Amino acid sequence: MKSMSLLLGSISTTILMTVAAPAADRLGSRSGLLLSQLDSAALDAPFDLKAPLPSKTGSKSAPAGGSLLTGMDRPTFSQTAQPVRDADAKVDESALRFYASQNDSARVAMEIKRIKVLNPSWEPPSNLFDEAGDPAVEQKLWDLFGEGRYDEIRVAVENIRKADPNWRPPAKLVREFDRAQVRAQLIAASDAKDAHGVLAIAESQSNMLVCTDVDSMWRVAEALIQTSQEDRAQELYKYILTRCQNPAERLATIQKAMELLPVQAVKALIAATRYQSDNGKALETVQLDLMRRQIGAVASDAAATPVPPADLKAFEAVVKQRKIANDADLLGWHYYALKSWPVASEWFKLAMNWDKLPKAAEGYALALRQQGQLVEAETVAYEWRDASPLIAKLFVEIVATAITQANPTSLDEVRLARMEDVVSATKSVNGSQALGWYHYNKNNFPKSRQWFASSVSWEATETNALGLALAAHRTNDTALFRKTVSDYGKQYASVAALQAYDKPATATVKGSKNPRRGGGGSPQAGQLANTAVEQFKNGQYREALATLDKRSGVAREDHGLGVLRGWALYNLNQYDKAREKFVELDKRQSTRDTQYGMYYSGAKLDPLHRGD
Repeated sequence: MKSMSLLLGSISTTILMTVAAPAADRLGSRSGLLLSQLDSAALDAPFDLKAPLPSKTGSKSAPAGGSLLTGMDRPTFSQTAQPVRDADAKVDESALRFYASQNDSARVAMEIKRIKVLNPSWEPPSNLFDEAGDPAVEQKLWDLFGEGRYDEIRVAVENIRKADPNWRPPAKLVREFDRAQVRAQLIAASDAKDAHGVLAIAESQSNMLVCTDVDSMWRVAEALIQTSQEDRAQELYKYILTRCQNPAERLATIQKAMELLPVQAVKALIAATRYQSDNGKALETVQLDLMRRQIGAVASDAAATPVPPADLKAFEAVVKQRKIANDADLLGWHYYALKSWPVASEWFKLAMNWDKLPKAAEGYALALRQQGQLVEAETVAYEWRDASPLIAKLFVEIVATAITQANPTSLDEVRLARMEDVVSATKSVNGSQALGWYHYNKNNFPKSRQWFASSVSWEATETNALGLALAAHRTNDTALFRKTVSDYGKQYASVAALQAYDKPATATVKGSKNPRRGGGGSPQAGQLANTAVEQFKNGQYREALATLDKRSGVAREDHGLGVLRGWALYNLNQYDKAREKFVELDKRQSTRDTQYGMYYSGAKLDPLHRGD
């Protein structure tokens, strides 16, 4: 009995796969892990990684399989069993007894028939089924397998064999265990982004790329793409689409290909796919997703490959028919990227009508602004301000641009109150400094100082620090003026230049090497120079210019007074004239004052974006 059990134990699990073939008189031998598929879906040959294209993968070997029968004898067999001619020759009953131990009556009958053909005088043993396995023990192993507790299966098998050295696990369990081990190794390599490791495992196990394990094929396709083998990955996707029967898996395959392959490659896959009649909707979904990908690429980059006009028109028709708000929004951004503002507005408006999409409202306001419809854009942005921080920011930007122009129009109380409320709620730095300049230009210096102070407290910039210092000077807040210049003068040149405001009346500007000469000693010229300086310090820029013009009739205007004239022109928003003056002075004598003047007048100070 023990010798019979040992014979059973020496049967290779590979033979179990071979004897399942229609020809009952053939036994085969295969080495390695057992990955042959017995179900109907595997009737097609597995995908061959090496057949379509030359291999580009590395030469890494696959990890050890860790078979459940490790340590148990696995004898080899010849390719074709030779007929036994000698009646006295020993009959090989090992396979027969193995099938009997598994309670596999069908294979027992087949094996008996085969042996009888070779040995007509042979009779089956009477104790054939005495060593059948315990169903309870086998079920426990299958339960562990179903829970993925592979290490515990190994321990259980070892414990059972310690109690009964002749016992062998069921052949099917061995086969499934080996398959699961290899699959686990492939998944681990895939999750670790080890593309070459994935391909090494797949290449060493030629039978694993079959329809019963589409997930493994997806992982191998991804590894192929990661190793610049897109053509072979496309062939693998095509294999799944044309041979595997699960519609959901075929659809998922196309979707995965869309994420990794170029648009044209995906279109080729769709064209090559044999879809069933009930897969029309799935195919349509894939095609729509592909169109979204193309349209989205243009929306992100106007230089991307254009969407074919016919395809775009068909997609737009579907969107309008089904009223798909997200797709209408996507089309809006597509046309916005192409600077087709009116068309973009139409699509954004449709998206807003079909669904409350904040992104569509943002796009609609932007498109209106691009078309110069600033009042409409401001209205939309204010209505949707609470839907998205970006829309609130857009509202502030639209109003800020309107109130910081060279000749801004006055805001009515309602618009001004809305702007101030949103700026306060969002703590907008740009909005607060825009309000500061708005009130400054309206000579409402206390209000201007308030907004500049808020802006600086939220985030100090050169623009709001400069505004705060000027507003403090105009409100005669000497302490705040000096503190602002001291705190930000080293960081911002324009703020540092205001130190001249805090000096006794003189026509000499910081950086000028020539002191005020007072018109060559003329008392009248000196008096006019002092008057111009005082007027400038008090913000009376037009009066200062008039005084300088009057003085030029009695004395030559020196460098310091020329700088004063340039800044007076600058503060009156006469940037071109200011720049001309600073350039003229810089040619005669280049100083820090003339350099500052050329830069800031050339930049035409924009309270929102200084220097833009």
